[in-house]
Amino acid sequence: MLLHHLQPSFSGGEISPSLYARVDSAAYGSWLKTARNFYVHPQGGASNRSGTAFMGAAKFAGKACRVVPFVLGEDEAYVLELGEQYLRVYTSAGQLLDQDGAPYEIATPYGAHELSSLNYTQYDQTLFLTHPSYPPKRLVRLDSGVFEFSDVPIKYGPFKISNTQDDKHLRVVRHQETISTVGVSATVSFLPVADGRYFVLGYFEGVRFFVGRDYGFDASFFASEFNRVFGASGFQAVCLGGVITVTSPKDTGGAWNGKQIILEYRKAFTRPPVSTVVYGLSGGISAGMQIDHDSDKYLLQSDFDLFSSGHIGGIFGLTHRVESQCVTGTLGYNGVSEKITTGSDWQLRTSGNWTGQLVLEKSEDMGASWETVTYFLRNSGEAAPSSVGTLEDSGELMYLRVRAVEVTGEVGYELQSESFLQEGVVRITDVAGPRQAVVSVEHFCGAEDWTADWAEGSFSPKSGYPSSVFFYQDRLGLAGTRAEAQTVWFSRTGDHCHFGHTRNALEDSDSFSVNLSGKKLNAIHSVAVAGKLLVFTAGSEWTLSCSGALTPYNVQIEQQSERGASRAVPIMVGNKALFVQARGGALRDFYYDYNSSSYTGSDLTLCAKHLFFNQEIREVCYQQEPDNLIWCVLSGGEIATLTYLAEENLCAWTHHDTQGFFRSVCVIPNRGYDEVWFAVERDGNYFIEKLLQRLSSKEPEDQIFLDASVSRKSDTAFSELTGLSHLEGKTVGVMADGNPITGMVVHNGKITLPRPMKCVHAGLSYEAELRTLPAALSDAGGALQDRKRRLVSVTLKMSDSRGGRAGTDENNLDELIQRSSEPFNMPIALQTGDYALTLSGTHGLMPSLIFRQTDPLPITLLAVISRIV
Repeated sequence: MLLHHLQPSFSGGEISPSLYARVDSAAYGSWLKTARNFYVHPQGGASNRSGTAFMGAAKFAGKACRVVPFVLGEDEAYVLELGEQYLRVYTSAGQLLDQDGAPYEIATPYGAHELSSLNYTQYDQTLFLTHPSYPPKRLVRLDSGVFEFSDVPIKYGPFKISNTQDDKHLRVVRHQETISTVGVSATVSFLPVADGRYFVLGYFEGVRFFVGRDYGFDASFFASEFNRVFGASGFQAVCLGGVITVTSPKDTGGAWNGKQIILEYRKAFTRPPVSTVVYGLSGGISAGMQIDHDSDKYLLQSDFDLFSSGHIGGIFGLTHRVESQCVTGTLGYNGVSEKITTGSDWQLRTSGNWTGQLVLEKSEDMGASWETVTYFLRNSGEAAPSSVGTLEDSGELMYLRVRAVEVTGEVGYELQSESFLQEGVVRITDVAGPRQAVVSVEHFCGAEDWTADWAEGSFSPKSGYPSSVFFYQDRLGLAGTRAEAQTVWFSRTGDHCHFGHTRNALEDSDSFSVNLSGKKLNAIHSVAVAGKLLVFTAGSEWTLSCSGALTPYNVQIEQQSERGASRAVPIMVGNKALFVQARGGALRDFYYDYNSSSYTGSDLTLCAKHLFFNQEIREVCYQQEPDNLIWCVLSGGEIATLTYLAEENLCAWTHHDTQGFFRSVCVIPNRGYDEVWFAVERDGNYFIEKLLQRLSSKEPEDQIFLDASVSRKSDTAFSELTGLSHLEGKTVGVMADGNPITGMVVHNGKITLPRPMKCVHAGLSYEAELRTLPAALSDAGGALQDRKRRLVSVTLKMSDSRGGRAGTDENNLDELIQRSSEPFNMPIALQTGDYALTLSGTHGLMPSLIFRQTDPLPITLLAVISRIV
């Protein structure tokens, strides 16, 4: 009996083999066995992806790079190529060049191996970037195509919890003589990954000192091998609880800062590394180095061992109580009083028989300059003036004085200030030893006395730097350092670099920090901004909210679930956050469910687990237009694409490959659609490519379904296509005047065409393949799943398509015949309609249709009608 089966939609996407038997599922009729280099439209059809245009080669061959969006509007959007200590800029029109015609380039501190840990957010025309090993940076767009890269000038904080030990003191004194430094060891501590799938090699200073005895990682054996090779040079490695600590010789500690211990994870000794992890020594100081004194330098001293070179760049806050001060005396014609110290409050009383003007002046730079606070006039016969006042609290230590201006007679005065707490803030510029550091002053200290009331800054090479950055209610937010992995810091409202606070009280607009107090120490990996702040840690998900404006007094922190997140940056799709689950093998959504009055979410990869087996999702981005696609870069170099429309319960996975490996992805807007950009690795080299708009024209000659492609269109026919040096020696596919040509090899950066053409595209070919599942049929005798059947013919409903082959045997597919009335040698136009195809095949238990497109031409399948016997 001939049975007709209609698959009207592919909205289920590609599903795992573990679901092939689930014919009871309502979604079975929309599932696919394979969807390679296809993606699913929200309406249910499936199209092969368009090709990519070659935009430029990365600066360094063999070193990874990453693409990051910088969007100023639909008419001005940039893609940043971040690589080994550099940044380059692209627009949709091409790479940005300098006045000499070379790529426009900015130096950055990030190594190629560190790019995966980079986090970023944008505020107006500034892109903020954070990395756990570097101070926060910012890239400012100064003018169209002109940028400035610099540190975020964070000031006046933030600080760790204040010292609680009364026997540990600090003080700040003037640096008045040359200092000889004391040696301090450089160190590194790390908890190595012990993955049973990989074999590990260890290197230090170019020497391979460790070869794992088996798969996994033996930390104790690693430490003993390090000591065996480097112990005679004064190094020491200790393994305690699986944590390895390596210490350099003390006297030459400074010489070892930045030296790297490298671990290579391989599937076999002779195989190239799957991943490389680098650990750098830091904190060392070499003995005997001279630090000269300077009038603007001060010394921060401690009465216990505290400082290492890892503190350089960090800050300390020292608090002293400054007692009430009062000066009295008399002033003549242009006399000046003694100065007093104040935080804000002052009182002035005058007496005597005088006329003229008195000026109250303040200084915030220790008397180097003075400015007027207020003035008093007295005419003959008037009472002697007295007044009280409060200066604006800037946190600075201020001097006050009274100056007479052409006074007649003699002024008696009494100038008084109230006691106050002064928090001095100093930044370390050099370290002389464990008890002495050279500092610059941000806020002057109230005294040179020793104080136990001090706090170390939260950000430094020793403590680490924020791993996440975001903006919330006009505050810059930073989160998660090595030392304070569960802390979130907020700047002052409207002053994004100010992390200080007023002297006497914490005001609503002041900066503040909050700590996630969970059951476990789970480092913050990323933050997403919705109506609330969504904070994702290594083991849990949190919300941070407030009633009204965010202040230090109304923060509400709640733990919502315990899934955990990887370091991949989450994305917002409508009102839902999508994040990569811990260990990297699943993508989840996260949103507030009003039915349960709680935050919830689903594993979006549940039905396509095979795509993520033994793989991690490294990066995620969202292409809203035209098809609501989420692009996920996998560690194996493929792309998994999810068509996601939550309101329609649409979740359809497909996957994409190329001749090489996808390593990074981002999206920028263009007119009418969103543009996807990739960093692609091919033969060890990295290229920047953009996904071309699909069907921007329906003319056959304008179709580009080739990767790393180069195009040329001219009114005059030409015989050579140049600009292909990035594909030197490779066999490329060609679309020439609307017809495909195969088997052409790039030589000297060009190809020679068989005859002159006017419109030519050349690039790397790729296949697009779609396979259906066996039809879920039954008859009066029950299910047909255990009976042999045969597909005898199919009808394919297609839209704007050309080419393609179909059948049941992947080695014997039949071509769709579409040429009808076109003249000979003229390209076939894109077709929309139904195409019937008789299939030659054998009976089997699981007959399914294979559709494959090998030509660089568009295909859109809307439905498949199968006839089965």
